[in-house]
Amino acid sequence: MLSQIEDMLKELETYRLEDYINLFLETPLHDLLLLADLITRKLCGKYVTFTVNLAVNYTNICTLRCPICAFSRSRDDSDAYLLSPESVAKIVEEAYRSYGILEVHLNGGLNPDLGPEYFEKMFRLIKQRAPKVKIKGLTCCEIAYYSRLWKMSIRETVCRLRDAGLDMLSGGCLEMYNEDVRKVITPGKISGEDWFNVARICYENQVPVNATMLFGHIEKPHHVVEHLLKVRDFQEKTGNIVAFIPLKFSPTNTQLHRSGIVKNECSTEYALRVIALSRIVLRDSVRIVSAYWVSLGKNVAQIAICSGANDLVGTMINEKVFMNTGKRETTTAEELAALIREAGKQPALRDSFGCIVRAM
Repeated sequence: MLSQIEDMLKELETYRLEDYINLFLETPLHDLLLLADLITRKLCGKYVTFTVNLAVNYTNICTLRCPICAFSRSRDDSDAYLLSPESVAKIVEEAYRSYGILEVHLNGGLNPDLGPEYFEKMFRLIKQRAPKVKIKGLTCCEIAYYSRLWKMSIRETVCRLRDAGLDMLSGGCLEMYNEDVRKVITPGKISGEDWFNVARICYENQVPVNATMLFGHIEKPHHVVEHLLKVRDFQEKTGNIVAFIPLKFSPTNTQLHRSGIVKNECSTEYALRVIALSRIVLRDSVRIVSAYWVSLGKNVAQIAICSGANDLVGTMINEKVFMNTGKRETTTAEELAALIREAGKQPALRDSFGCIVRAM
């Protein structure tokens, strides 16, 4: 079996965009998923990881109001809000004491009322009250926006937030690299190339990042492959991406759904093909390929960890972005561990940087 995998890997080394498209479209589903799982087992062993984390959506005010987003609000909407740094720190402290969280995922938008002092105070309060918790927050898009708003360079913005306690950037707002797709799903956001420019500056200043891919909207297979090849190329140059997270688009309550551009979620088969291809293209360049149970659903995520993924992201306590599209499931560390065992894998708790804390 190992020799067969080695032969497969050698053949994949010669693949180009068209080869991956053909692999994606023409390979029987079982064979594609098996290939991805074999590669994952060779690279990552038996473990499937996750972390115990908390999501805090500190504001829902965003100037962009992207067609893919059901969460954002305008300043004057009746349900618009902004949490104070003290409120955020209190939420984190309570989760730290109650659940032993290892990470807080801070998720907001492009809020024109926020200065650097807001984030600096929030990060410092979190570190004071929950010193073992890693802060993962802001996206490359937010960094680019706030650097313009604050009249700072991107480098200065990254370093100032890092020095206040930001440990890593989340992978959001990469969405789909292709600009024609971005003009429809995220008009007004930075380009895919600009995303990688911000990520490069993060690398130069010792701030790790995650990378995502939002799929299941208007993209075609060649857009998926193009996106994956771009992520792989960046990773081979920097090694700064901790995890790659393919996110299944949930259209409910979004403008794309209301306008009829996207009528339904993509099929389970398509989602599994995307996740398998992610592993096949990225291989060992990004060791963690995550199956995000919040967007996929737990049952599909369980299949995905036998189809190329080797991570379930985390408990995501208090997640609200997908909740606004009707995704209502919650979970615990114990349930995620059980899902992994049922799939024939070994669960392990990891930290924010992909290092295993302990087997479970």
